[in-house]
Amino acid sequence: MNNTHKTIILLMTGMVLCMLLLPATGQEPDINGYKADKPLSVHSHDNIMGGLTYSIGNSYYSGKLYFGDTYTVLYSVSLPDSANVKFARLYNYWIWSAQGTTGVFPDMKLSFDGNELTPEIKYEDRKGWDIYDYPSGNWIYDVTDFINGSGSHSVIIEHTGSDNAYFSINGLGLLIVYTDAKGEDIEYWINEGCDILDSQMNDDGTPLYYTTPDETITKMMSPTISLETVQHATLWTIVQGGNWEDNILKVNDVNITGICDGTPYPDMDIDERDISEYLVDGKNTIQFQAVGDFAIPCGSILVINKGSGTTSIPPATEHETSKDAHDNTPSESTSPEDTPGFGIIPAVVMLLTIIFFNENRDR
Repeated sequence: MNNTHKTIILLMTGMVLCMLLLPATGQEPDINGYKADKPLSVHSHDNIMGGLTYSIGNSYYSGKLYFGDTYTVLYSVSLPDSANVKFARLYNYWIWSAQGTTGVFPDMKLSFDGNELTPEIKYEDRKGWDIYDYPSGNWIYDVTDFINGSGSHSVIIEHTGSDNAYFSINGLGLLIVYTDAKGEDIEYWINEGCDILDSQMNDDGTPLYYTTPDETITKMMSPTISLETVQHATLWTIVQGGNWEDNILKVNDVNITGICDGTPYPDMDIDERDISEYLVDGKNTIQFQAVGDFAIPCGSILVINKGSGTTSIPPATEHETSKDAHDNTPSESTSPEDTPGFGIIPAVVMLLTIIFFNENRDR
């Protein structure tokens, strides 16, 4: 009878612990940040003679940054001599901000060419329930006053929070829109935001985090286009993490897979492609669907080239892969071992339960 009681107690203890720790065994939360609930917002739409560039410089995944740690990105900007900068924006793509095991918003100082800046706007999202409720964000800075033409620029981020707080940086994006009488006749849309998505499924076909792929379709932009003016159309889709090829770019009724292929590196997916053939006359709908693991769409940039002018749009992205540029902080990819939200605690609990059962069943 004593052995039977011990066995029952051990099994019940293991079951209770697993129920507490496994993320998808409890009641569905009222608010679930893993759903597509934060569509991207329009920052700017205009017709100009000129061009547009988007670059992440020599960005890299930082790993965890603690108090006093710094993160540096260098940019080499090349603009036509006759260009006039209309505006320039710096995007700070940060992730996994926590203090101990509690999610908190980060404390950081950002300097552009030695000038300390505050964000013009902050886009943020978080899981919103249970363990690993760690926020991520896209903080945007106006750097128009610091870019007058071609040249080199540097950005330094310093962790200024408490000792046991940390966050990670997935990369920094620099967007420049300029006018130029000798440039291209273009129409552009720039949409910004931060929407955490996750539609992982259990082996039995149920959603692991209460979200199915149909619930993780976020709106990127809805441009109204006259096809008569389209020479070609270039779309940039910017996603933090999301290195899963099943993710889908939806342009009207066309589904495009493979856009999240770890380019330029696994923690910062930037897809650039001509979508001219998928556009329709009038209102268009561009969406991103997370199919599987964690992804954070943060930006959508569309440029319609109308076919006039004498110069082409400069390359939109550049990325240095050499580790020599990062002597203090090694480039590394997010892995299940060091990524909050992908722990092995439930498996350990179950293993301990089995061990205890085997040790006590013959006593």
